[in-house]
Amino acid sequence: MGYDLAEVKKKFAAKTVNYVEKKDPKRFAESHKNNLFLFSSILPQAGKRNILITAALPYVNNVPHLGNIIGCVLSADVFARYCNLRGHQTFYVGGTDEYGTATETKALQEKCTPRELCDKYHTIHKGIYEWFGIDFTHFGRTTTDHQTEICQDMFMKLHQNGYTSTQSVDQLFCNNCDKFLADRFVTGTCPYCAYDDARGDQCDGCGKLINAVELKNAKCHMCKSAPEVKQSTHIFLSLDKLQEKTAKYLDVVMNDNPDSRWSANAVGITNSWTKLGLEPRCITRDLKWGTPVPLEGFEKKVFYVWFDAPIGYLSITKCVLGDDWTKWWKNPKNVELYNFVGKDNVAFHAVMFPCSQLGANDNYTVVNHLCATEYLNYEDTKFSKSRGTGIFGDAAQGTGIPADIWRFYLLYMRPESQDTAFSWDDFVLKVNSELLNNLGNFINRALSFVSNFFGGVIPEIQLTDADAEFLEEVNKECEQWDKQFDRVHLKDAVKSILNVSRLGNQYMQAQTPWVLMKGSDEEKKRAGTIIGVAANIAYHLAVILYPVMPSISATIREQCGLPKLPIFSPFPINYLKSGHKIGKPSPLFQKLDPVQIAEFKAKFGGSQDAQNASPAAEKPKQQKKQAPTKDKKGGDKKKMASTAAFVELEQGAKMISQLLAQNMKKFEQAKALFARNQLQKLEEENKQLILDAKSLQHHLIELETAAGIKQIPKPVVSCTPTPTSTPASGIIAETPKSAEPAPAPAAEPKKAKEQKKGKGGGAAAAPVDDSIDVGRLDMRVGRIIKCEKHPDADALYVEQIDVGEASPRTVVSGLVRHVPLDQMQNRLVVVLCNLKPAKMRGVESRAMVMCASSPDKVEIMEVSPDSVPGTPVVCPPYTHRPDEQLNPKKKIWETVAEDLKVSADGFAEWKGHPLLVGNATKMTAPTLRGVHVK
Repeated sequence: MGYDLAEVKKKFAAKTVNYVEKKDPKRFAESHKNNLFLFSSILPQAGKRNILITAALPYVNNVPHLGNIIGCVLSADVFARYCNLRGHQTFYVGGTDEYGTATETKALQEKCTPRELCDKYHTIHKGIYEWFGIDFTHFGRTTTDHQTEICQDMFMKLHQNGYTSTQSVDQLFCNNCDKFLADRFVTGTCPYCAYDDARGDQCDGCGKLINAVELKNAKCHMCKSAPEVKQSTHIFLSLDKLQEKTAKYLDVVMNDNPDSRWSANAVGITNSWTKLGLEPRCITRDLKWGTPVPLEGFEKKVFYVWFDAPIGYLSITKCVLGDDWTKWWKNPKNVELYNFVGKDNVAFHAVMFPCSQLGANDNYTVVNHLCATEYLNYEDTKFSKSRGTGIFGDAAQGTGIPADIWRFYLLYMRPESQDTAFSWDDFVLKVNSELLNNLGNFINRALSFVSNFFGGVIPEIQLTDADAEFLEEVNKECEQWDKQFDRVHLKDAVKSILNVSRLGNQYMQAQTPWVLMKGSDEEKKRAGTIIGVAANIAYHLAVILYPVMPSISATIREQCGLPKLPIFSPFPINYLKSGHKIGKPSPLFQKLDPVQIAEFKAKFGGSQDAQNASPAAEKPKQQKKQAPTKDKKGGDKKKMASTAAFVELEQGAKMISQLLAQNMKKFEQAKALFARNQLQKLEEENKQLILDAKSLQHHLIELETAAGIKQIPKPVVSCTPTPTSTPASGIIAETPKSAEPAPAPAAEPKKAKEQKKGKGGGAAAAPVDDSIDVGRLDMRVGRIIKCEKHPDADALYVEQIDVGEASPRTVVSGLVRHVPLDQMQNRLVVVLCNLKPAKMRGVESRAMVMCASSPDKVEIMEVSPDSVPGTPVVCPPYTHRPDEQLNPKKKIWETVAEDLKVSADGFAEWKGHPLLVGNATKMTAPTLRGVHVK
């Protein structure tokens, strides 16, 4: 068995020793200010792992989108929560990067001072992160006196240690804007890869850092005019002198350390930098808004943002800890530093900032682990505030979808090894299948059972071998959860959580406590043990769910009647003892409404109202305002004015074209949404009409019976959209001329029996009908209660599927390459049940899972989450008369399959008629359209 029952009982009965403490940095600061020293637990401690975590500081001049959020702040938050759950001493720093040309330029656009702009956007960022549940130890900003102090101190140490130099450099100057242009505000063609939209500091095409003067066809980002090259004297950091020292350090922490947590892309980018060799790099700029350079002759210059911004982590820490900031940031022997960044920030955190820290030679805590993500895109394009494409932090709040749902999906799709994309269709699929049907289903079942059958009190728990086996399986999955989190494989950690709830559902399904509650006293006691174990696993799920979905975790703990959050234990402990009173269970998740999701698709697909304040819309006015009005240089001035006017007209034409294209797209989306809404409305009316007709039939039968009229059922081929061929009453519908005469099965039972067994088959009460149509198929809803890899075939799964019969059917499916194993468990499917059984690599398959199929992709067809296994799938007006077994010689399935397709709206249909589960709801494909159902 692989486990010892006595040992399992001992581990299950272990006491919870510690709970997670909430550390309040403000109370710590107050206690130090008053010399109380009551909250020293926020500082590193001997004998513990001291984890210092940073999330890349976002520029303060924009609103973060979902890709920004998962790229650093959310990933860092989840890891910080995990560290707290493991009992590590944890400090998580975040804030806004507020200095630089980007801020100056945005302030000009919004007609305010840089300080006013920073105050505005810092508040916006802070509000968004709070809504998403990002729990920084402290969220600060870089425009503080502490920033100036630490930045200037680090620079002076570098300067004194001989790691700086001065040079006169060529710099781009825009005559139209009358200013030197920051690198980020110059665009042009990359000199390395010829990407035509490269920025002056870095090319998004090849990822290389470049100097703005190297760009080909350079343009001012603001006015689009061509800048000229002018000279300016600047200070350079001698990266070449620091290369050996930095490379040696990086080699130790990145390559020689077996516990290295550097992501693959961080390692690759860092190695490419060190192999190419480092060169001196400019660290000053001709700006007013920034940290002043404390050197004579450079009073009108400020530090460049790439040198200044990472120091923000240190100054923000000092803002809350005072002089104790050094206990985190000048303590490399006792502190582990984790940086969470996007891949475009790797070079600054892996090379530039470590060079500054090591060159200052001041015992700084330097990065130990660099965790970088790839890019998260939106559907099939990039996020763009100006085009209204994608979901930004403020808009996510307005959807009404709880923050924890967003957190779950962003982590599930975290771009760890390659770019991924947010997809509304996949979002709905993951939420409805994983959260609603898997996680939420198990927790609600377990706690509702305690509430309904045991008065909300945990019953006595007497573990058996079956319980021990289940607890050991949960333990293994939680050990995997711990391993994945520790390695910063957050995506896989989320899947481990879902695997635990999947095990819980399988345990409940296999043990059937609802059946045992109807039996003897011993069976009822056994049911109590099962439910007691399940309730404790529900609480254990709340613990491991905490880093990912903290609000849902708190809700589960409240429903369990034990709100405190214990330190993580891989083996599930008996948290909820016998006699413990739980809270009131309620569903954790709601099904996402397809109509509402369609509205979101249209809303965030481009040209949303947020564009009204777009800088693009203001550019013509700005250019017109800046255009010269006096002719100082004759013809040249006129030429410049005409050129500016042409540029303005060209931009206006482009803008009109874009608006037309975007509005046309939005019109088509609105048109499709209107059609979908009307169709849904008609379907609801149709359902009501069917119910009214049945009610009238029933009433008529009662009246006729009361009047002494004998009721004689007479089967016919139905022309009404009902799931069976025989009417519920004795009212006879007119038989179509094309139909065969209907026999009376009540008078001829023998003949009916022969019809049932005859070639072509049919239901016992159905007339003989050998025509080949979809009504001959026995399609039913099924639930996969167990799925595993085929022992002798890598591409096949072997599933046990409940189709409403006494025992589940064994089904072999070739879905390994299309659907991950964890997504096959406890899943509702549609199954074709009357194919002839066939052996596939030694395993007999007794049904077939219905899927939408294209040459490149296969998707399992979906049904409503409340569908019951065994419910037939019908296709009105075709009579549902399934054969006992389809005759392979007559090619019935092959013939029907030719016209079994997914419609443009995503539902299954046969010759244009939708397939209905229980004659009520449609079966749908998640994303594929216009393909065959196989």
